[in-house]
Amino acid sequence: MSRLKSALLLAPAAALLLAPSVGCDNKSNAVEAPLSAQNPGDILQHLRYLSATKDYKHIILMAPVSADVVFPSAWWFHSQAKDLGIQLTPQEEQDLGVADLKDKLDNLPRYPVPGYDIQDARKAFYAGIYRLVKGFSTDEWNKMYVMAVQQNPTTPNVVDVTLGFNSQPKMVVSCIKTPEGNYGVANIQYKVGLAKK
Repeated sequence: MSRLKSALLLAPAAALLLAPSVGCDNKSNAVEAPLSAQNPGDILQHLRYLSATKDYKHIILMAPVSADVVFPSAWWFHSQAKDLGIQLTPQEEQDLGVADLKDKLDNLPRYPVPGYDIQDARKAFYAGIYRLVKGFSTDEWNKMYVMAVQQNPTTPNVVDVTLGFNSQPKMVVSCIKTPEGNYGVANIQYKVGLAKK
């Protein structure tokens, strides 16, 4: 978690735009998008909304990032998803803007290299959040609740939110406060395997 010590800044809007989701059914379209997370526990509503709607542009609202976080976290999200057996479909890769990175996603660099810059890393970061959200079904996300909220023991500006259902922790979402006073996702750590995936 040492990579999360620096405060996150909102990335430039021009670099943040993701392709909109396609093919959402009427039920998904009826789901109301949550406002910016005022408290760490509010992040659950954003993850639940993302699962229900595939509104990829919404990821920007819940995941402001700075370069010192986006590179290692993008690597970690996709590395973890690979180990869990969670894959993106070609359509999801296209809609998330990472189709040109599809051969790199499971083994991303942890820092800028030629052919993989901050714009690529931000897209990979956003796609990684969705990829990990995808590990649970919408019905499971609807059962998910906040089990614990506590200060991260090693990083003072990070708050860890444990999410789970059926009295079992499923993941820890590390949130950080932005200069605007809202909370965004900085890290996601699964607490269970996904043998069914």
